[in-house]
Amino acid sequence: MNLVERDGEIAHLRAVLDASAAGDGTLLLVSGPAGSGKTELLRSLRRLAAERETPVWSVRALPGDRDVPLGVLCQLLRSAEQHGADTSAVRDLLDAASRRAGNLTSPADAPLRVDETHRLHDWLLSVSRRTPFLVAVDDLTHADTASLRFLLYCAAHHDQGGIGFVMTERASQRAGYRVFRAELLRQPHCRNMWLSGLPPSGVRQFLAHYYGPEAAERRAPAYHATTGGNPLLLRALTQDRQASHTTVGAAGGDEPVYGDAFAQAVLDCLHRSAEGTLETARWLAVLEQSDPLLVERLTGTTAAAVERHIQELAAIGLLDEDGTLGQPAIREAALQDLPAGERTELHRRAAEQLHRDGADEDTVARHLLVGGAPDAPWALPLLERGAQQALFDDRLDDAFRILEFAVRSSTDNTQLARLAPHLVAASWRMNPHMTTRALALFDRLLSGELPPSHPVMALIRCLVWYGRLPEAADALSRLRPSSDNDALELSLTRMWLAALCPPLLESLPATPEPERGPVPVRLAPRTTALQAQAGVFQRGPDNASVAQAEQILQGCRLSEETYEALETALLVLVHADRLDRALFWSDALLAEAVERRSLGWEAVFAATRAMIAIRCGDLPTARERAELALSHAAPESWGLAVGMPLSALLLACTEAGEYEQAERVLRQPVPDAMFDSRHGMEYMHARGRYWLATGRLHAALGEFMLCGEILGSWNLDQPSIVPWRTSAAEVYLRLGNRQKARALAEAQLALVRPGRSRTRGLTLRVLAAAADGQQAERLHAEAVDMLHDSGDRLEHARALAGMSRHQQAQGDNYRARMTARLAGDMAWACGAYPLAEEIVPGRGGRRAKAVSTELELPGGPDVGLLSEAERRVAALAARGLTNRQIARRLCVTASTVEQHLTRVYRKLNVTRRADLPISLAQDKSVTA
Repeated sequence: MNLVERDGEIAHLRAVLDASAAGDGTLLLVSGPAGSGKTELLRSLRRLAAERETPVWSVRALPGDRDVPLGVLCQLLRSAEQHGADTSAVRDLLDAASRRAGNLTSPADAPLRVDETHRLHDWLLSVSRRTPFLVAVDDLTHADTASLRFLLYCAAHHDQGGIGFVMTERASQRAGYRVFRAELLRQPHCRNMWLSGLPPSGVRQFLAHYYGPEAAERRAPAYHATTGGNPLLLRALTQDRQASHTTVGAAGGDEPVYGDAFAQAVLDCLHRSAEGTLETARWLAVLEQSDPLLVERLTGTTAAAVERHIQELAAIGLLDEDGTLGQPAIREAALQDLPAGERTELHRRAAEQLHRDGADEDTVARHLLVGGAPDAPWALPLLERGAQQALFDDRLDDAFRILEFAVRSSTDNTQLARLAPHLVAASWRMNPHMTTRALALFDRLLSGELPPSHPVMALIRCLVWYGRLPEAADALSRLRPSSDNDALELSLTRMWLAALCPPLLESLPATPEPERGPVPVRLAPRTTALQAQAGVFQRGPDNASVAQAEQILQGCRLSEETYEALETALLVLVHADRLDRALFWSDALLAEAVERRSLGWEAVFAATRAMIAIRCGDLPTARERAELALSHAAPESWGLAVGMPLSALLLACTEAGEYEQAERVLRQPVPDAMFDSRHGMEYMHARGRYWLATGRLHAALGEFMLCGEILGSWNLDQPSIVPWRTSAAEVYLRLGNRQKARALAEAQLALVRPGRSRTRGLTLRVLAAAADGQQAERLHAEAVDMLHDSGDRLEHARALAGMSRHQQAQGDNYRARMTARLAGDMAWACGAYPLAEEIVPGRGGRRAKAVSTELELPGGPDVGLLSEAERRVAALAARGLTNRQIARRLCVTASTVEQHLTRVYRKLNVTRRADLPISLAQDKSVTA
């Protein structure tokens, strides 16, 4: 298809034709950037001239023609012969001049003598008097000097008769051409026409020929923005879209499709532009920014030259409004024909210059990645800072590539020890499956001498996390703290190991504790979090540790520096039985990890959320989150911590009666090193619960007792971490040995801090099952009440089931049925179907009742008629407490309780406790 017609430009061509036909000489010089359609305009000229039967002598100058004297004039003569003109009068003249040109020593020498110039001009006039004609010269910029002089001579004489000249040019700083052009434009009959890109309406017209009016209307804005209306680039985009239809099916959407045709068109424009424009375009492509002063320093050219090049690139349509090369496809095309070595050199030079200019580390690092790290002391520290900035901006791919490059470029173990843990952390955050690739660096590091600096501690933590305990033990034994910071890091490592992998403590060097003093800001969150964890793990849950954990969670933004502290603080809340706060913070951290596309963080917080869901009795959520965690990271990527999601998933499947699924979880290979960690004990406890649920009592008992023995040897025997004693007591109850069950439960109760907590509640539940008479009644009531407040609905259901059995044994069948009904409904809502069936046998299959994670209980609006005091009494009565127990809890008389209940029955239109709405028992606003 020809150039889209432009009314103004075509009008100029018609004017030239009219003037030539009238015998008036005229000259039109068409200027414009590469690809703007100058050659297409000459085609339109020939078409219009053919309609009027006006001959057009066409010449096209090529880049090599400027070195061929009279080359353009020779082309002109051949074109004249093709149109039937008699050239015999001047052919010999031009041949002789061409032979003389071969002997010239200077381009300034004229191969045409003055008389020969006159004869040649007279011949042109004689031809035009018989038949007016046009001379069309394309790319006049490339014409040789002798031909330019002749053309200028013709233009300087107004008696040229019916000869019309239409010549196109491109930008050029060639000295001889600049003089010629200035003289040419001084002629009164010479008109200069600038051919710019098509306007938006022209782009719509162009596209309509290919896609129709409607599609052209939709696509025109994007196509115009990309090309600036440059016809060559527009045509290339249409070719690429057509190619995409034939190779990969119909190209969807209206955005441009960038392919080989577009890349070649961009290169054509750049190679056909003024000298130096291509080099400037390449620098703009490398820099991905518009900074003429920077380009000037990099190229060694003048500011004026760079500005001219940028103006030409803008005229072509390759620059955005901010002066940058618009599309990535344009930047890639500008560098496409550059050898790889030269492209690398551009990036290296850019990195060095940007560093000298004080550019940000992230920008310099991006160039170092391609250009290679120069042999300069600033390179590796800058790469590290650039990676940190990329991580801060959540550009995980960039951070990983920068760190990997920095590690490859490091030359000693001190650098590697500092960089390797960052690389592992970045790979875990971005894609946990890539951590094995990063861990291969440790072999290189461990084979040499470890530097005596605190970065080695981070390396050791990585080794421990990924289960490489022998290497970690060896590295620990080789530590030689040399500063206060090293001593503090060693102290933090000791606390961390004590909570996660106590067997490695014996490998730590015997060093004194660091002197008390201000903690460095970067270590403050981790120090506070580890201190809080140590308090819970060594002394049991306490308010001070919980307050420290909340301080971390409230005051730290999730980042590489705070991730470990936040994870530790969250686990403090879990092991301190603050499930409501743990639930809030785990959901918040998990949501942030998802939003920031950090798969590793998402996996860890999902696993923690699964652990919390288990402790809340929310089995469907526990299973969902545990499976999510395991889908994001393979077991080998989890290392020791794989025990956390596997334990939650195993417990969820077991409690739900999904024993086949639980068996599959147990068949999942786990690292042997896991059993030297706290997570291994959590896994062993979950496995024991599975043996217990499936009737393998002796296997379960062995698992629990071994777990307790190991935890005791580690000084990590806290019931809020792993309640192995109550689990073993449940086995003894099943075996009929209530004495041993009671002993274990009492031993666990002695370890639990006074106060209301989930751990204390489940301990009282097991102890109540092993007790008799009034003691059993009191313990059941305390367990039910405490577990209700704790938020663990599954343990609450078990406590209610135990209370129901005790009430039935005491002959209180009404209360027993009411309590069993509540316990069964709660178990169903938790997804604990075997427990629900055990509490209320014969309820039918699992599909007989729709179960959700939220308990749907009848309540009715009449509950709102109760006063606050009546509601408190009714709630405790619905939970199964006797009048005397309620009176003690509320510090009132039994008579007052009876009076309140009488009014409750009347308002709710019921006659007995068993008819009280079950929603009252779940009313968490009543915590008396």
